[in-house]
Parts: sequence; C-alpha cells; structure tokens
Amino acid sequence: MEGFGIELAAEADNLFGGHDRPAVLHFLPDLEVLEMGVRHHGGGFYGHGVPGGAVTETGTENGRSMAGAGPLGKKNTHGERPMANTSTTTPATERGTHPLNALTPAEIEAAGAIVRGWDGWTETAKFESIRLHYPDKAQCRAEIASGKAGDSRKAYVSIYDTADNSVSELIVDLAGEAVESAVGAPGARAAINVDEFMVCAETVPQHPDFIAAMERRGVTDLSHIQVDPFSAGNFGFEDEEGRRLVHCLVYLRKDPGDNGYAHPVEGLNVLFDLNKVEVVRVIDHAVHDVPMASSNYHADRPEIAEILRSDLKPIDIAQPDGPTFTVEDRVVTWANWRFHVEFHPREGLVLNDIQVRGGEKAPWRPLIWRASIAEMVVPYGDPSFNHYRKNAFDVGEYGLGQVANPLKLGCDCRGNIHYFDGVFNLTSGEPVVVDNAICMHEEDDGMLWKHTDYMTDEMEHRRARRLLVSMIATVGNYEYGFYWVFHMDGTLELDIKATGIMNTQGLNAISGTGYGTEIMPGVTAPNHQHLFCARLDMAVDGDANRLVEMNVVQPPMGDGNPNGNAFRVEPTVLETEGGRTRNADTERFWRVESAAATNGLGRPTAYRLHSSGMLRPWFHAGTMMEKRAAFIFNHVWCTPYDPAERYPAGRFVNQSDGSETIAAWVKQGRSIRDTDIVLWHSFGLLHLPRLEDWPVQPVARTGFRLEADGFFDRNPTLDVPPGA
Repeated sequence: MEGFGIELAAEADNLFGGHDRPAVLHFLPDLEVLEMGVRHHGGGFYGHGVPGGAVTETGTENGRSMAGAGPLGKKNTHGERPMANTSTTTPATERGTHPLNALTPAEIEAAGAIVRGWDGWTETAKFESIRLHYPDKAQCRAEIASGKAGDSRKAYVSIYDTADNSVSELIVDLAGEAVESAVGAPGARAAINVDEFMVCAETVPQHPDFIAAMERRGVTDLSHIQVDPFSAGNFGFEDEEGRRLVHCLVYLRKDPGDNGYAHPVEGLNVLFDLNKVEVVRVIDHAVHDVPMASSNYHADRPEIAEILRSDLKPIDIAQPDGPTFTVEDRVVTWANWRFHVEFHPREGLVLNDIQVRGGEKAPWRPLIWRASIAEMVVPYGDPSFNHYRKNAFDVGEYGLGQVANPLKLGCDCRGNIHYFDGVFNLTSGEPVVVDNAICMHEEDDGMLWKHTDYMTDEMEHRRARRLLVSMIATVGNYEYGFYWVFHMDGTLELDIKATGIMNTQGLNAISGTGYGTEIMPGVTAPNHQHLFCARLDMAVDGDANRLVEMNVVQPPMGDGNPNGNAFRVEPTVLETEGGRTRNADTERFWRVESAAATNGLGRPTAYRLHSSGMLRPWFHAGTMMEKRAAFIFNHVWCTPYDPAERYPAGRFVNQSDGSETIAAWVKQGRSIRDTDIVLWHSFGLLHLPRLEDWPVQPVARTGFRLEADGFFDRNPTLDVPPGA
C-alpha cells in the first residue's frame, strides 16, 4: 500500500512517547509534521486505509481545489481518466466565530500546555482526549444569534496516568489559561489512541514467547507479521483488574501489501498492557497450520489487473454554475435546510442546530439541536479460543474521529465538493489534522414527484436532488461510511455503508464452520453484528417535545367493521423515560411532536422515525455484553436532556463494567413529556458472511429516516421549478 512504509516514519519519532519508532507505520500513514501538530494524509489503522494524496492546488486561500490526481498525486495507472471535479475546503486551522466549532490545532496545543502546567500533572500522565467543552444551549443560541463568539471558549481534557491507571476529567479555560475544574473517574480506563495501537503492533512480535509460538507453526520470518490489537472487553478475570489492556489477533503477510486476513494465525492470542507497554502473556491455545493461499483485491496485483474490465463508460458529474449550497463558518445552507458541521474525535461527523423551512421565504424552524452516532458495537458469534472476546465498541473504545479517512476527490466524493478538515490529539497532546475528513456534495435523486392528469393528458413532474454530508472511518479491517442525507421534502436520512474486509480466523476444532462461513480453504469469517446508536437531541419547533408511539390496530369485525377491512393508527404518548422495541405485528413507529407548535389543522407539528435495521442482539441476557451494550436491547430510548448523558455505553467504555449506561440512567424515572428530550435509536446489520463478501466486501447498508409528519401544511417541494 502506498504511504504506509518506513520512508514516511522518520517524521514521526516524537509520537511514541520515548519508545522506538516502529519499522512500519501501520496506523498513522502519511504523516506530515506541521508548525502546529501533525497532518494526517492516510486513513485508518492496522495498516488499512485510503492513502491520501497531494493534489493540484488551484483553490482559494482557505481551500484546496482538486483535480483528478491518483493516490499521493501520482498519475492514475488503472485506466481511470481524470475527473473534472472541483472542491473547496474549510481547514481545521480556521477558528471562526461559531460557538460549536471544534478546537483548532492551536487550541489543542494551548489546552495541552495549560494542563502540563497544572499541579495535578505527572511525568507519567498522557492525554486521552482534548476537545471542545460545549457551552450550554442558551449561551450557544445567544452567540449564534449575535454572530459573536463569547470569551468563554473552553476545552474538555481527559488524561490518564500510566503509573496508577487513574483517569481525570478537566475543564480548561483557554482564554484564562487555567484549569477550571478537575474530577477523577474512579475505575475508568482511558480509550485507546491510535499511537498506542502502533506501539503495541511493533512490540508484540519482538517477544520471545511470540517468536516461539510462530516457530511452532513453521514461521520464522516475521518481517511481514500483522498484529491487530483489539479492545479487551471486561470478562471478570482477576489478573486483568487494574490493567489497561488490548488483546491481539495475528495474521501473516507474504509481502507488505498482501491481504493478511487470508492468512490468520489461528490459536494464538496476545494480551498486551498499554500503560506498561509490555506483553502480559502470549496464549497459544492450539497450533494450527497457517493458510498460505493468497486472496488480494488491489488493482495493481497481477491477478486483479488481468481481469479488470474495459466496458464501463465514464459518468461525469457537472454543475457548471457551481453547487447550490453555501458554507459560512461551518454553517451550511442548502435548499430548505441549514445546519452546522462539526468533526468530533470520538463521534466523528456531528451535525448541530439543524433547521428546516417550508420555502425560500419561510422562516427557519428548529428540528434537531445535535445529531451523531454516539456508540456502536460489533459483537462476534464464535465462542472459541480468543474469538469470544471480539466485541469492539468502535466509538467509545477507539473514536471514529481518530480513524477518519482523508477523502479523495473523484473516488470518495464526486462533483462539486466542499471538504471540512478534522483534528484530534495523540497521547502526547499533539494535534493531528485529518485532511478532508468530511465531504459534502449534491446528487441527483431521480423523481421527486409526478402526476399525469388522464382527463387533460397533462403531465407535471419535478426532479429531486439531495445533499450528502459524509465521513468514512477505517476501524481495523472494516470501513464505515456515514452519510447524512438531506432531502428536498424535509426528510433527513442517515445511510451507513459497511465495507472493507471481514475479520477472519482459521478453522479450529471447537467451532469449525458452525459459527461462520468458510470463505476459502482453511479460512472462516465468523457471524457478527454491526450495531449503532444514534443520539438525536430533538428540537421540533422548539425544545418542548414529546415522544408518541404509533401502532396500527385492526378493530374486530362487527357493526363498526362489517367487512373486516378497517385499520387505524393508535397513538400513545410516552410519559416516562425508558426504552421501547419494534413490533412488526403493529407496524410500530414513533413520532416526536412539538408541545408548543401546531400546523394549519391545529395538530402538533411532528417528525416520525422510520428505520430499516431494528435487529435483536444475538447474545444471552445476563452476560457482560448485555451489561456493557445495554443500548442495543431497545430500538428506541428517550431521556430528558442532560448534558452529562452523551454516550449510551458510558463516558469511559474501555473495559467498562456496564454500570454507567443508558439502562442505568432511565431507572431515575424522569418525565419526558413536553420537555427537552433526547431520542436514542439503536439499529444495525446482521452479517452472516457469504463467499461474495471476500476478499473485500461490497457495501452493506443500514440506517434510518426522519420524515416530516404534519410539520408542514402541504408538500414543501411545490416551490421546486420544472427542470431544476
């Protein structure tokens, strides 16, 4: 893979906290040292990502315009012709005045310096996260209305001490250059930073027990060994108490670009202490031969290059008058939508202050204050050896922002593109800028509406378009594309695309192929789920909202239903916080209604939730997974707004015990009627692997839609002109 080799590693010596620089940069490809921090051109970790690249610089002072370059700006070699795409960028260094703009690299540096000068800082402390501390809603709205940011810009900083494993949360006053508050988080484990994965992957192959285990499998050349650190979870093992751990899966590569997942080293597992930077134990369950048949997917591999087809004609996307959207201080206006775009180190792509209107001259109306993916978990279904430990919480244990891809014009996004850079911090506190972390573009969306009047033979139709705001994260072997889609009729959609490479293992005597699919001789892909939780801080025509459960009911046959054809919708206002599940028999759905505003017919304005991925979790109640991932046991949760309740699996998820989840919050029994509420939606994918998913998986999709339901008095797209 381009951009993942040793030649780029020399710039990154200072990233590893005094440890020797790894021979190969598996996790932070294409680093460029800046005057203020580090720039990240590559994507993902475990050595898998989208190589970023230099491109033709023809944009404005604040942007980068890109035209058809291949990876790293090199000429395309696989038959593509350059695309006539254009782009601009909002750089991470641009502070702006919006109160919800993410911290700039300079602000991250400043916050780190303030904390290092704080009395509670120790020589063994490291930074987990440095990010914006949100002002309260009233202050935010006042600053947005005035167009002036206040002087109270603050940073949230979480640190951990590698000596005693303690975690502290700090609020830093950037203007006052002081730590405003500091509290401990007893029992917490800090999330895992990408630079720690890198150190782990470099250290493990040097351990003598690991070398011996590989020799028992006939492998003595470890130059291309692939070590995948995996969050360890919490299974109650006494010798793991008080440690901050990862467990490692092992794969073999024949060369640096070979697909290591075709060569799983079955039966070998390594437990690694991140704080002590040492191998705790090498666990050799059973010796299995390493499958050595290759299965690759890169276009420059001879076996792939010879089958590349030549019959696909180009599809060009052109907007000669430019895009319809405008961007000012990270606030986007498009058609009847307005919203703020934020890059968050933990949640990745976040949308703030989403507003909608019923026409070009109609007033803006609030819909959602903040929308994000607050957590996701990927539980695997194989009970054997170390595989039962595979249940990563990709948001809380790693952070989607840390593994965001720098997106490429003409590949990840096509047309007239606007990018937003992202930024996160390493454990040293240094900021890392992710070029083009978020992409925004318009797409044609087919038919918006149409009718032919058979009496006059006149036909009236309108063409739809949509606006997409997206981010792609590479979490080890998997890629996740998060696409927030704005439709002209007032519908807001989240479309999640899962692709990448399936996690693999060798055949073993315990599970065989009973809990997965053999995808090539000796290699299986286990059954698993991808489960997400969206946090939607609703504000339908204001903060005073209620959640209404809607069930379709069928009256019994009788005087009121003599022909048995009647059915109706029965609403139930939910009074108290809690969780609810789908009911296919009643076509259940949910509405968020305004408690203050009504439509032209005198009914509450509302939006309804429709979802395509309401699954059941496939693990037993009473397990640690049920405790830690409690959010997936209901498809909808509703809580009153509390700024401390942002993450449904808890603030600190790594090795958590499940005591601070949304299931614990709702035991308070708070009212959710006619107040400021948060809607949490759990949904996902069940993946029973197919041969067609190998060696790289075609996109599988899940998501949900929020549709206007009495929010407007009529079809809000009547103002779309013919031919637009």
